[in-house]
Amino acid sequence: MLMKKIFILLMVGSLLFSCQITDVLNQEPPHNLTPDNAITDEKSAETALTGIYGEQIGYESYMSIGNHAMTAGILQRNDNPGVVVSIYYIENRLPELNLVGAAYTPFWDAFNTIINSSTKLLAVLEGMSDNLFTDGRKTTMMGEIRFLRGWYMFDLLRMFGEYDKLDSKYGMIIRETPPTSDDVYKARSTVQQTYDFILKDIEYAISNAPDFTSSDFASKMAAKALKVKVLFYMGKYSEALEAANTFIGDGERALVAPYSAVFTDFSNQELIYTRGFAGTDEVKYQATRVQAYYNEGKWGPTESFMELVGDDPRKTVILKNGVGDVFGPQQTIRKASNAEGTMPTYLMRYSEIYMMKAECEARTGKGDPLATLNALRSGHGLPAITGVTDILQTIYQEWILEMGFENGHEWYATWRMGVDQLLETNRAVAEKMATAADPELYKANLPYKRIYPIPSSEINANKLMEQNPGNN
Repeated sequence: MLMKKIFILLMVGSLLFSCQITDVLNQEPPHNLTPDNAITDEKSAETALTGIYGEQIGYESYMSIGNHAMTAGILQRNDNPGVVVSIYYIENRLPELNLVGAAYTPFWDAFNTIINSSTKLLAVLEGMSDNLFTDGRKTTMMGEIRFLRGWYMFDLLRMFGEYDKLDSKYGMIIRETPPTSDDVYKARSTVQQTYDFILKDIEYAISNAPDFTSSDFASKMAAKALKVKVLFYMGKYSEALEAANTFIGDGERALVAPYSAVFTDFSNQELIYTRGFAGTDEVKYQATRVQAYYNEGKWGPTESFMELVGDDPRKTVILKNGVGDVFGPQQTIRKASNAEGTMPTYLMRYSEIYMMKAECEARTGKGDPLATLNALRSGHGLPAITGVTDILQTIYQEWILEMGFENGHEWYATWRMGVDQLLETNRAVAEKMATAADPELYKANLPYKRIYPIPSSEINANKLMEQNPGNN
């Protein structure tokens, strides 16, 4: 199976090509095949592309389920008085927005590895003759690669850049070609320039990536969905709304009922782009450390989440009782501990398109956001929402209930609502502010915490790298 091939490739590649370079922006990933060694035909190019997909299954890729849920205030470490608190250093501090390096450096390293691997492979393919490939495969392969690069550049930007300020200078480092000895050090591009780079990759993927076959792979359809998301995060709500309407109108995906089917049927029509669905031993191994903790009840919902979920019909799909002797039977997150042991990560599914459409309608005054929410709920077999007095607050709550504990949606939805929403949902932060020497100053500095600092290893290795504001 694909994941087994990936695992073998990564293990062999680690032995053959591992290196000790400090700057992650110049690291050779363990699977990387350079022009000087192995990429000489379609088969070897496919092997290199498979390796890039394989970079997504590392342990750090699963952290996205918990990190943002904790900082948003809906996930916590369940109580266990018998365990020394110090071993839970990260998870005790994340809810307070104490962003320790171990919580975010793995994202920086993993995403940059995928981005730079993609750039290097693109450079190799561009220099290869079309005659070395079956009809059109070189172009579709480049479409896949540019989708992957665009996706992870976007993820890097929204975690480590001022993604919500188009005029900010705190974007990402952009390299359209592999680095040389003349440009090892490079400064950050602006946020607008970073988005332009991402959208350029997306447009190429829309035109040239393969048609959809499986949510495990890049496709034209996934690129169209990513375009909706990028425009949405840019705050270009009218453009995002138009793109969302087009995507829905194309009819390539469908909502599924009941809601639980989204998380039990891994071939369902809602899935757009995912990772971790292959039930192979190596993927289970990658997820074991995290999934086991969820399964036994080490991590669970906060009081504010429990108040929000109430008697919502999705409650039993989202939550379950832990089974461990240490933390059980405290409630934990069912989404993160599926029976197959693969701990799937839903990078994008059809419901997100509906959620973005509804919020765009609310923020632009175009369309009927409540009707869009109810169309989504109807598609899952859920009752309609009635009696709405604050549509944006209703949309926020639906982001938490429909998309929570998946890929950071709760964190970004919270910040679109503002700092007061953060203080309402994340009670650990509210308590810290209440006991601060200067609560107003504490509150004023909270927006700096919406993105991670640039890791110290990168600051030290790249003399042109500038740290994010509020972290000097």
